[in-house]
Amino acid sequence: MWFKNLRFYRFSEEFVLPDDFEAKLSEHLFRPCGRQEQSTFGWYSPFGANHEVLTHSQGDCHLICARREEKVLPAAVINAELDEKVLQIQQTEGRPVNRKEKQNLKEDLVHQLLPQAFSRFRLSWGYLDLSRQLVVINESAANKAEDLLGLLRSTLGSLPVKPISGADATEITMTEWLAKNHLPPAFELGDEAELRSPQQDGGILRCKNEDLTRDDIQAHLDTGKQVTRLGLVWQEQIEFILETDLALKRVKPTDMLMEQQDDLVDPSAEEKLAADFALISAQVGELYNDLSRAFSLSRSAT
Repeated sequence: MWFKNLRFYRFSEEFVLPDDFEAKLSEHLFRPCGRQEQSTFGWYSPFGANHEVLTHSQGDCHLICARREEKVLPAAVINAELDEKVLQIQQTEGRPVNRKEKQNLKEDLVHQLLPQAFSRFRLSWGYLDLSRQLVVINESAANKAEDLLGLLRSTLGSLPVKPISGADATEITMTEWLAKNHLPPAFELGDEAELRSPQQDGGILRCKNEDLTRDDIQAHLDTGKQVTRLGLVWQEQIEFILETDLALKRVKPTDMLMEQQDDLVDPSAEEKLAADFALISAQVGELYNDLSRAFSLSRSAT
């Protein structure tokens, strides 16, 4: 297990994990879709289907996992069936089918086809870091992260969190880093960046596997382009792409970090997950501390 994306949400007021947290999670367990349901979403054991425990703790960090089932109904299939029904009505009744009637026919088709639809399953991971008063979510898309937060909010009754934000716009800070080739001590440049013109119809430059300090890239900064995505390496331990909303994408451990991981002899799945989470929560917590200092995040841990 590794968190390939990181989205940080900060509690706006002091949060303490309730004593009955596990019981609250069990009230919102994942269940399969019913015949007429298009999706379901609920808590799932981090250790898999054969386990009842719904969280795993490492110090002040508490791992959670949710599972979603979605019925897959390809639009092409629905539209083909709809076209056939519309044509049948036109031919048998000799009249056009208006927009509202088409919509009703489409909804009926969805209900008819749902029991036959294939299911798609996905897991959503996150953890609560109470020492830093954070919720950390492994999702690349903000709306997927909000889904997990929404489930947690329903479980707890309230969840006073908001995305982290810096004192200055992230693109201004990243642009300054790249222009001056001077970063905070914890960070060094990676080999990927995206530069955008602030004008609505301006140009976009995307660099990958490049030396970002090259003169031609620097020339784009001189014309006013700003850095909107920047590849970074933290403490020679973790590589990632930093975006303007302070989300971390394509997060991966370096070889140096993986060499530090404890080598368990023939570990069980449970032992492997526990070891992975111990590594993730420790490293990501320190990474957040350095991001907090670099971007002057309020309520930051130091």
